[in-house]
Amino acid sequence: MNKTDFVKKYTHDGEDAVILAQILDKFTAMEQANRVTSTVFLNERQQALAERMLSDLHSISHTFFGGYDDAERRILLFLPDWANADPAQYAPLTCLRAIWSEKTGARVGHRDFLGALMAAGVRRETIGDILPDETSCDLVVLQSVGPFLLQNLTSAGRASLSLSTISADQLLVPAKSIKRIHDTVASLRLDSIIGAGFGLSREKAAALIRSGHVSVSGLVCEKPDRQLTGGETVSARGFGKFRLTEESGVTKKGRIRIEIEKFL
Repeated sequence: MNKTDFVKKYTHDGEDAVILAQILDKFTAMEQANRVTSTVFLNERQQALAERMLSDLHSISHTFFGGYDDAERRILLFLPDWANADPAQYAPLTCLRAIWSEKTGARVGHRDFLGALMAAGVRRETIGDILPDETSCDLVVLQSVGPFLLQNLTSAGRASLSLSTISADQLLVPAKSIKRIHDTVASLRLDSIIGAGFGLSREKAAALIRSGHVSVSGLVCEKPDRQLTGGETVSARGFGKFRLTEESGVTKKGRIRIEIEKFL
């Protein structure tokens, strides 16, 4: 297999191509050495590309993991037959908590922490989700950068920080603000689901899709008749993002009942 040509089947973006090549190397290493291997953190688009590539390779040994359920940024783990199915046992991740004094009145958010991490010289792919709270922020990072951050991440925004290691079950995950939408559609076509999620006519939804402004699980989709399945996320430029959570049967008129979680 020519790795470069194989990866080009899935993306022509240079950064994504490098990531897919690295994933292919990790997959090969797991099969040849019969050991657990893992990648750096992947964003939603890269996860979708990886899933598509690994499906063509008929891989059943991989799983995505970001430290907690529903994490956005996740590493890809390849687990040989002997490995336990629980990815938490093998994921090379560290969870950190940064705290600051509320007396300072400082408001420190996601952007402040991301900027501080980049300023410290840490590569984005080594950092998972950043989970800010009122006077603390939890970070999921690769084990390889944990010690460095404990010593060197001393401030973010206007706040001086104190860092410590925590367990994954201590992570404070902010509740997502969502609106639940229950509707019925004639089919699970993308244009039908977008119409339900964003309150658009099917014609306007189809035009939005054909314009290249719609992504499904991070990948641009220009096909209005693309069939969706439960769990997939849809985003449209200028309209927002939602997840099709489930299908719950069919009405007497043959329409499909759906539930959508729209992120506010």
